[in-house]
Amino acid sequence: MATTCPKCRFENPDDTNFCGKCATPLPGVSGKTPEAATKTIGKIGGELATGALIATKYRVLDKLGAGGMGEVYRAEDLSLNRQVAIKVLPEVFAGDPERLARFQREAKVLASLNHPNIAAIYGVEEADGKRFLVLELVEGETLAERLSKGPLPIEEALNVCRQITEGLEGAHEKSIIHRDLKPSNVKITPEGKVKILDFGLARAYHDQFSEVDLVKSPTITADMTQPGVILGTAAYMSPEQAKGKTVDKRADIWAFGCILYECLAGKRTFRGETVTDTLAAILKSEPDWEALPAAMPYKAKDLLLRCLKKEPRERLHDIADARIELTEVLSQPVVSESVLVSKARSIWKPVAFIIGIVLIGLIAAVIHLLLKAPAAIPVVKTTIDLPAGMQLPRGTNFLIRNEFAFSPNGKTIAFCASTDGSPAKANLFLRAMDSTEAKPIAGTEGARMPFFSPDGQWIGFWAKGKMQKISLAGGIPISLFDSAGIPMGATWGSNGKVIFGTFNSGLLSVDTAGGKPEELTVLDPTKETRHCLPHFLPGAKEVIFTVMPDILGTRSHIEVLSIESGKRKLLINEGADARYLPTGHLVYMREGTLVAVPFDRERLEVSGAAVPVVDGVMQAINALNTANNCGSGQFGFSESGSLVYVSGNILPDPIRKLFWIDRQGKSEPITFFSDKPILCFRLSPNGQIIAYSTQGRKADVWLYNLTSGTSTILTTEGRASFLSWAPDGNRLVITFSKVGNSNLYWLPWDGSGPIERLTNSQFSQHAGSWTPDGRFLAFVEQNLVNRDICIFQMDTKQIKPFINTPLDDEYPEFSPDGRWLAYSSEQSSPGRYEVFVTAFPGPGKKLTISDEGGREPLWARNGRELFYWNLDHTKLMATEITTRPTFQAGKPHVLFEHKCLGSIPIRNYDITPDGQRFLIAEQGEIKPVEVTRLNIIQNWFEELKRLVPTGKK
Repeated sequence: MATTCPKCRFENPDDTNFCGKCATPLPGVSGKTPEAATKTIGKIGGELATGALIATKYRVLDKLGAGGMGEVYRAEDLSLNRQVAIKVLPEVFAGDPERLARFQREAKVLASLNHPNIAAIYGVEEADGKRFLVLELVEGETLAERLSKGPLPIEEALNVCRQITEGLEGAHEKSIIHRDLKPSNVKITPEGKVKILDFGLARAYHDQFSEVDLVKSPTITADMTQPGVILGTAAYMSPEQAKGKTVDKRADIWAFGCILYECLAGKRTFRGETVTDTLAAILKSEPDWEALPAAMPYKAKDLLLRCLKKEPRERLHDIADARIELTEVLSQPVVSESVLVSKARSIWKPVAFIIGIVLIGLIAAVIHLLLKAPAAIPVVKTTIDLPAGMQLPRGTNFLIRNEFAFSPNGKTIAFCASTDGSPAKANLFLRAMDSTEAKPIAGTEGARMPFFSPDGQWIGFWAKGKMQKISLAGGIPISLFDSAGIPMGATWGSNGKVIFGTFNSGLLSVDTAGGKPEELTVLDPTKETRHCLPHFLPGAKEVIFTVMPDILGTRSHIEVLSIESGKRKLLINEGADARYLPTGHLVYMREGTLVAVPFDRERLEVSGAAVPVVDGVMQAINALNTANNCGSGQFGFSESGSLVYVSGNILPDPIRKLFWIDRQGKSEPITFFSDKPILCFRLSPNGQIIAYSTQGRKADVWLYNLTSGTSTILTTEGRASFLSWAPDGNRLVITFSKVGNSNLYWLPWDGSGPIERLTNSQFSQHAGSWTPDGRFLAFVEQNLVNRDICIFQMDTKQIKPFINTPLDDEYPEFSPDGRWLAYSSEQSSPGRYEVFVTAFPGPGKKLTISDEGGREPLWARNGRELFYWNLDHTKLMATEITTRPTFQAGKPHVLFEHKCLGSIPIRNYDITPDGQRFLIAEQGEIKPVEVTRLNIIQNWFEELKRLVPTGKK
């Protein structure tokens, strides 16, 4: 029986006195509080009852199932109004340290996997002594349920299994193996999307171990008496698992082969009445190959044979190869082995007489052709290790620009390397392909981004604020021009020009003999932030380049420019870092994958479909450091047909955590969960709400209520970054854009009105600080040269420069009385920031506050203290301030030491109204990318022509 809530109509268990959804008293209730009602909604018979409230915000709807690692329930997340799956660790196992450790490992593994074919994790919770995961709720039926109805049609089976390979590939790229892949761990949504579930058995490659005791393994079953569960898992074990040996990703490939067989044949690959019988069949028997459908494509059968090799060394080594094979099979008409044989037999009799007549002549002709035909060119894969202890130079934690290049003839590789990845310590090296030794080039200290001249006699590079070139025949580097920042890609043309991209402008051109760069393209500030990664087409009359509409680097497109006319033409909508190859292809990067498309050189048009050709190529797209995003791929070619690249992908978005820290340095985490990295945050004037912006593929503004513990999204379109509360707490001013550069907008904090534009500039502007009367807003504007501090007057909508030294001026912060502006600047010493205070609106004196460098000033709300971080953001400094009768600042002292995540060019921490606690961010751990090896594929053009035919001989 159930009791219907008179208010929300929710069906509650009959022993419940208050509604589990809205806490409304149910008919017949007396003398109980809603809190008491909540307690009555609990477990029934050891299970969670329908309507149970977990952690005060998850309402159980029904039970979905149970397995060796826990019970799974459908639940409603009341804070976000969405349905989720909750996986609860059974109480009977809560005291088992091994099971508990595996449960926690499952959470960490799932959190590291972000792939459309892998069910996602939303969070890890603990309430009432229970530990549970909050997971993506995947609707639909499991593959096991689907197979219970019989085998899948061939095309459906291949499509389902192709999606399984994509999910496994995403996990294997992160060094994660599933170890329990089976049809019941694969779900198919009503739309046909495949999701892999339950990575509870996953182990990183470096954490391999032996399966010693199948019966005691808690990952086999939660109920050892439940029939078929152990058997169901054992049926998909690889031979090495069955023998108790160490396993790697090839165990997943075996399990995938078992699933592919079962989808096509409609029965298990290896069968037995007991676990022992099943394991024996795996070790000794072969599948019933005759059970496969006669119309099965022969390529798919060949793939299946390679996946089910009992010896791991003979088995398919990479699941990505299975994905490629299945993609090719699905892209072509289904041709089975039997059909080919049948066709051959059907035409044999009519042509037998003819074949007999011409046999001798045919044999002679074939022999003649074979003798004249050139030998097939082998595709050779190898690797090159950098000198011992050396690695490619990187930015904060990932490679920003291409740090290596093939010579045009493919005989030499140039690369930059340093001992610790530090760009300042890098040097330029040359290595001949027929040698094992790389030799440094004298005079190239600090070298970055090498590129060859068309004749291969010179190497261009950037070092120490200059674009330079050096002859391979020897000599010293020759400077082409001064460049304070590292160009974003450069190309050397046969016309004696070098074209390069910059951080925030169009393409520039300079003579290879040196001189002043000339402008080739001009940004449209309404929809572009930079032009970068240029590459000449043969003849040097056109150049292809990447256009970035935002600083995230995920929406870039590729254009071609006629150098003579200046006309631009769109070539590819989504992609970056395109190169033209003599095979008649454009090859470019898209989300960590190298993609190729046929290209008509004469018409300057793409002439065919784009095809992924190399997966897992490192690319400079990263939410942590958007300023350096340019989409650059770590790959290169020689005209002789060889490919060099670095394995990797785009760097995953980092997760940032918020902490309270008191004046003694004691920290306390804020326990709300964001699945996006937090960029900027601010406390509301009353200290009750945190407004924060996220950084990643979606960059929105959110509000977190410290009292209720709930988050609400405020913006859903465009890209928001820095933000600041209006003094009255009614509005937020944000840095915002849909395309192009970001300007200033504002909107009501409660979402009661639309976003309104405040400024319109060709340069990006970043919201800073308000005067207490709300009349003036200080912000930072990023121009072509540096950053300046400007003032926006609200009543007149006018903008006036306020601090505009030749170097960077950042972090503007008004004092609580509005009479002073604190900021950081390089004006005292280039490359070293100090904190200053100047009178507002001026004129007036300027005082230096910091004495050993400082950034991100922040006033106490009583105006009596000024805080700032030291240059490496490990010490929060404080200085006492008096303003009457004149402004005076005391000697700075360390308030506390704590590692804080800094930000540019707006501060990234805040203070409570009473001045007793600080709100700071810490970066989740991100291991710096260390590249010590280059992948080489010689004669790769032959493989490219096979994968992406152009129709030309």
